[in-house]
Amino acid sequence: MFKVFRHRVYQSAGFTLIELLVSLLVASIFLLATAMIVIETMRLDREETGRTQVQAELTQAMEYIQQDLAEALYIYNDTERPSDPQQPPGDGIPDVIQRLYEPGWIRRPAGAIPVVAFWKLEPIPQGCYAGNPTLQQIREGRATLPAEPPPEFPRTNGRNADWETLVSRRGIYTLVVYYLRRNYNNAGNLEDGSTTPWEGNARIDRFELRPFNIQGQNNCAGRSPFFVEDPDPFRDGFLAWPSEQARARQIPIAGRADGPRLTTLVSNIFSSREGSPQVAPLCPQGYAFGGGRPNGVTFSGLGNNQNDVGFYVCVRQSPGADRPQDVIINITATAMERANPGLFRRYIQDATSVDISQVSRYLLPLQTRVFARGVINRPLS
Repeated sequence: MFKVFRHRVYQSAGFTLIELLVSLLVASIFLLATAMIVIETMRLDREETGRTQVQAELTQAMEYIQQDLAEALYIYNDTERPSDPQQPPGDGIPDVIQRLYEPGWIRRPAGAIPVVAFWKLEPIPQGCYAGNPTLQQIREGRATLPAEPPPEFPRTNGRNADWETLVSRRGIYTLVVYYLRRNYNNAGNLEDGSTTPWEGNARIDRFELRPFNIQGQNNCAGRSPFFVEDPDPFRDGFLAWPSEQARARQIPIAGRADGPRLTTLVSNIFSSREGSPQVAPLCPQGYAFGGGRPNGVTFSGLGNNQNDVGFYVCVRQSPGADRPQDVIINITATAMERANPGLFRRYIQDATSVDISQVSRYLLPLQTRVFARGVINRPLS
């Protein structure tokens, strides 16, 4: 009986090779399925996080542009008449290109197109007031301007027209321009051969031209060499700035390293490549593109005066600041670089290798309408 017992114990101990292999196979399948679930969960989480982050940045940028345009006194659109004066306003070329870009009164950054330009009235810089008052004192009307302008202000025949205008108006006219700028950083191959540290394949840049050499918001210095004349909205209008006399004295900004800089507002804007939809839809009737691709600018996929789908603006056509204007802003961001870096690299290097449906998954379009509040000398109806 003892031998039988030992034999039974021996028979019941351990696993056979087949049982071990089956157990390993089942465990491998389980681990593989678990790993796939974890990887897919991480991928979905990365995509959702990328979309959420880019959507938040896009919303913030749109709100900034909305507030900026809401303060506009005049927004450049397309009111230049063709050769036939009987034709309605508009020759198909945005006024920002004809009036500001081509003559060189604004920046001409490489790989960028002007999208919208406008004039706004801003408060007098804090440093212009006597006694260095606080912003609260200025808001409450307890700050005064000195009787004499700063020594940097030039005088003509014993008087200073710039200072007298500033004192009477209690504000300064500022020219603001927004650009859509190419930004192929992941492949390191911008169309001009340079590289950029910015994320995404396009970005929105902001340009600001002030009448005085203001280093920051609080200082008050002399007339800027790039802004030798204030616009006169009551006589010739903003569209006539600068006058022929001022053009003879004013230094064009284009190509000048010491001119006003561009500041980047937001990156991750979608600027499509060849092989995918590129040109923005036409503006509704009564509106015109605020800007577009100037002749000679390298921006693949766009013809002259055309706009990219990533960022374009439609402005109600108006010849002057005596009529209210409203603006339709369209921005399309892309979360592709943050959500799917591998797909983004392939798209940047060769857009035709990526199906458009894959690109569309990561697009975040946003549209809004802004009514400009600044109307000057509006006639009674």
